[in-house]
Amino acid sequence: MTPGTATPAKPEWASASERGSRFILRVVVWLIRRLGGAPLRPLLAPIAVYYTVFAHSARRASRAFLARIDRARGDAAGKPGLIRTYRHFYSFAEGILDRLSLWSGAYHKFEVVLHGRETMAKLIEDGRGAFMVGAHLGNFDMLRLIARENDIPVNVLMLASNASRINEAFEALDPECSVRVIDIGTESTNTALEIRRCVERGEFVAVLADRILPQARNRIARANFLGEPATFPEGPFLLPMVMQLPVVMTIALKTGPKRYEVFMEEIAGAEPVPAAERAKVIQERVEKFAARLEHHCVREPLQWFNFYDFWAEIEDAHG
Repeated sequence: MTPGTATPAKPEWASASERGSRFILRVVVWLIRRLGGAPLRPLLAPIAVYYTVFAHSARRASRAFLARIDRARGDAAGKPGLIRTYRHFYSFAEGILDRLSLWSGAYHKFEVVLHGRETMAKLIEDGRGAFMVGAHLGNFDMLRLIARENDIPVNVLMLASNASRINEAFEALDPECSVRVIDIGTESTNTALEIRRCVERGEFVAVLADRILPQARNRIARANFLGEPATFPEGPFLLPMVMQLPVVMTIALKTGPKRYEVFMEEIAGAEPVPAAERAKVIQERVEKFAARLEHHCVREPLQWFNFYDFWAEIEDAHG
């Protein structure tokens, strides 16, 4: 898309239909409850083949993203082949299986190495809550293990309607989870009040900060990401600023079978920011988030799960 070209009424990721049927997911839930995730692993390859062959837009997005990764690494020999795209989709399917296994209560099957344990310890000691910002990179559900081990309630902000079927499967596997979903697709005032109640109880609020919500297209910031400006939402950085809460970037990357490394890094403190300086400070925080996100993407590119044109120009309300 060329600069200045208007995008559809919804971002591409929000307009994409959710693939798969509720019946299939119910069968998956039944199998995982009784047999664990191992019997489902042979299905990952045909699922990845299906997406590689038939998901044309996602395939193009994968190849374009992997080409950017190659350039960032100094290797621009040519376009990534279909094998790498297949591996990209396979990694996505594998991540879903890990999430389902985790939600089934199989915590003991996962090994998690936490980098930034001192950051977590300080947040728990302060008891004031915090905003944990992540991305569609790796497995954000590893927060469940962190929350469980530290007995901390975590409230995840998400557009639930965009993944209603898979969320139903997760809830069926673990209806009494300590990680609660707050649907940010509902009325904004109620959502803000619910977030404030969570914060007042000293709980954590978690959000993925790499997608623009349809209703927040006029609250965006641009930052360089893998060689070109990309758009990021302001909300995950504005809300904690107003509430005077620290912002902790949290990324969980798969580094082996059932093994993850979780990186926690404070990218903003809880100090008050004068209203006149908020726009400048938000821009700085978004740029820091984008730089750290690029660092992790270059390390594990096949765990980036935004299968759309992330760099498409978004026309905001300010022109």
